[in-house]
Amino acid sequence: MNRVLVRAVAVAVVLAFYPLAALAHIGSPDVFLDGQAGPYRLLVTVRPPRVVPGIADVEILTADPDIGQVHIVPLLLTRAVAQFAPVSDLAVPSPDDPRLFTGHLWMMMIAEWQVQVTVDGQQGSGTLSVPVPALPQSTLGMHPIVRAVLLVFMVLLSVGFIAIVSTMFREARLEPGIEPGPEARRRGRIAGAAATCLVVVVLVLGNSWWSAEASTYESHIYKPLRMEPSIAPGARLRLALKDPGWIFTRRVDDFIADHDHLMHLFIVSPALDRFWHLHPNEMTTGTFEQQLPTVPQGRYDLFADVVHKTGVPETIAASLDIPAPEGAPLETMHGDDSGWSADRPPAHIVWVRGTDPLVAKRLTLLTFRVEDASGQPATDLELYMGMPGHAIILRDDRRVFAHVHPFGSAPMATLQIAMPSGDDPHAQHHLAGSPAVAMPRRGGPSTVTFPYGFPESGNYRIFVQVKRGGVIETGAFDAHVD
Repeated sequence: MNRVLVRAVAVAVVLAFYPLAALAHIGSPDVFLDGQAGPYRLLVTVRPPRVVPGIADVEILTADPDIGQVHIVPLLLTRAVAQFAPVSDLAVPSPDDPRLFTGHLWMMMIAEWQVQVTVDGQQGSGTLSVPVPALPQSTLGMHPIVRAVLLVFMVLLSVGFIAIVSTMFREARLEPGIEPGPEARRRGRIAGAAATCLVVVVLVLGNSWWSAEASTYESHIYKPLRMEPSIAPGARLRLALKDPGWIFTRRVDDFIADHDHLMHLFIVSPALDRFWHLHPNEMTTGTFEQQLPTVPQGRYDLFADVVHKTGVPETIAASLDIPAPEGAPLETMHGDDSGWSADRPPAHIVWVRGTDPLVAKRLTLLTFRVEDASGQPATDLELYMGMPGHAIILRDDRRVFAHVHPFGSAPMATLQIAMPSGDDPHAQHHLAGSPAVAMPRRGGPSTVTFPYGFPESGNYRIFVQVKRGGVIETGAFDAHVD
């Protein structure tokens, strides 16, 4: 009988003051972007809201010391809507680091948003758009102390109301100083009992109303597409995408190409000692097929990346039992398909690590150097699907999966919607002045850098993929995050 008031007040308090964070990939909610706002290089981190409406936290780290002001504003990703922009907020510089600016933005509806960052400085102004999905991930729990305080207030209000009604009917007709008689006390008891019944009815009805509201909101919590894998004749992997029953209409016929493919599929073994990066083709609406490479018998985890034409990216997870070794040699498959196993000779990729430990929730630049057989910087790097490199980050218990690139964690297709840049679909990925991402078509620098923040502590494996002389190389690196 006491839950309705507690819940109602608590939700108001939580939505107003609780710092929220949200979705990206699987278990990796934050969005990272290393890009150019005009002449300024920015490293932007956006932590989307976990509930919608909710607050997104924004951090902007600049590489230039001459920044004057940084303005941020949330816009729907659609360019037609973006022209009706609200008044921007002024990001606040950090007292500890003048290059770091922070701000908070409300995202009021379930959609793909963009955080537009405008920088003013001595070299003029520039703008960068960061695509951010705002999808409700969960309901928020209440702190036990808050629950206890609200429970006490509810009991006091209920008991106080009953006492006031009982006293009013018992003593309102008496002259001052006159003690209530049997009849007056009887009226007071009857009125108190009626008030108690009224309080119980109000609390029961209120609790029923709140339960219905909570159930309605529960249906709004994001559910990714469901993937049903199977093996068809000829050792072909078939992936059927299904509507998970989310309250919002789900479509499986609106995918757009990201890095030239409608789907990027990652297959990993339980021990993370085998890894494949494949690109199934859409055979019918919502059904993809891929010739399996030679995969040993066992159970494997599958992660499929797709992007809807609205710009909303999804990572769909499933598991598959492969009963017997089967498949075709990887060399005979699509030119962008690749694989790795721990029993192969290691790739000539070196993780350039600093002395600082990896810490959860902290933006880190993961830098890797590619070498030739003699240990010298490689000179034959090429773009792999339009990018200097790809990094797949997996926690050992699969609670975290992230597919990131040198420009950040947002898919290329979504960035193209946020920042259209002419005919070259990869133009945003060759950002002048940004050593983490700038690379010519061939023969570029020998290092690739990925901006990322590990969402939680634990043990991770990082798969790094580059292309050299037409051959895709994969390196695997273990990381412990404090």
